[in-house]
Amino acid sequence: MRTQLIILEAGLMVGLIYVGAGGTHGTPQPINSMVALAAAKDCAQVTKGPTANPASSQKGGVSTTAEPPVATITAQPLTEARSADEEAIRQASDSFVKAYSQGDAKAVAAHFTADAEYVDELGDVFQGRDAIEASMTEFFDANPDTKLEKYIDSIRFLGPGIAIEDGSATVSTPESPESIESRYTTVYVKSEDQWLAASVRDQAPNERRQHRTQLAQLDWLLGDWVDEGEDAIITFSCQSVDNDNFLLRQFKILIGGEEVMSGTQRIGWDPLTGKLRTWIFDSEGAYGEGLWHRDGENWILKCTGVTADGQTASSTSIYTFVDDHTMTWQSVDYEIAGVQQPDSDVYTIVRQAPAPQPLAATDDE
Repeated sequence: MRTQLIILEAGLMVGLIYVGAGGTHGTPQPINSMVALAAAKDCAQVTKGPTANPASSQKGGVSTTAEPPVATITAQPLTEARSADEEAIRQASDSFVKAYSQGDAKAVAAHFTADAEYVDELGDVFQGRDAIEASMTEFFDANPDTKLEKYIDSIRFLGPGIAIEDGSATVSTPESPESIESRYTTVYVKSEDQWLAASVRDQAPNERRQHRTQLAQLDWLLGDWVDEGEDAIITFSCQSVDNDNFLLRQFKILIGGEEVMSGTQRIGWDPLTGKLRTWIFDSEGAYGEGLWHRDGENWILKCTGVTADGQTASSTSIYTFVDDHTMTWQSVDYEIAGVQQPDSDVYTIVRQAPAPQPLAATDDE
């Protein structure tokens, strides 16, 4: 029965063939370093010193000639206070950049309010200082020596103790040939004479192509993987192709030592929908396509397709990155010709060990 399920699901899409060779159950604690990179980069864009002119406190359209002493007395202190607040934001920005350069996640998170909300350019939400610190810790562990540059466009004061900052930022890592750029809007609040970020919204520039940057979130799929059980072996090989704008995954199913099915899955950034899209084809003639999105600690692939027999099919695959050598997978909401199929167990896929190299010949041989 399990072997039949392997073939049936593989005939629709690569995302379902993990039901194959067995695996282990459990609740892994995933770490997605590339998502953490985007999150940390965006969090890093929260505080930077002002370059804009202070907001004016003058009122227009109403004559104040009857009370010139009052206008004169209140306007100057307000200007001085805002100038001092802008300087305080500048100092907070310098402190943030220093903490970021040192890879100090706790010090970085200290620049946020306890209940701060951060929404990155992918729409992922990080709620609270603790969540931000956790993402920064994960990111710094995976990406040491990351550098941040920030450029302030404007700072506006909405009232006492509230300011909005707009600007852009660039994050670079020693391992990446490209810097990651984005624009951001930060809402600051003043708490006990300290300016902290209460809300951050980040968005990528419209004119910048994001294919490689967005696709890098799935870099953990790269390499050779295997799901090996008593009755079947499923192998996967994933590599970057076409100037790193796509990931190409190839799979094979072996039963009794014989190949019974193979196929390919191509993954790329879709600038029209702003999502990671996948296209799947197998050796039996089935095909499918779907969209990826992140849901907390998991990556979700929702696909629709057509089996080799011409039946419509759909499924949801749940991927979880556990560590550099392990991922898990589960199939849910799987239908063929409108008939609901049972959810699969959670299966563990491991990175395939390199093939042993032959020993070099010696002079004595």
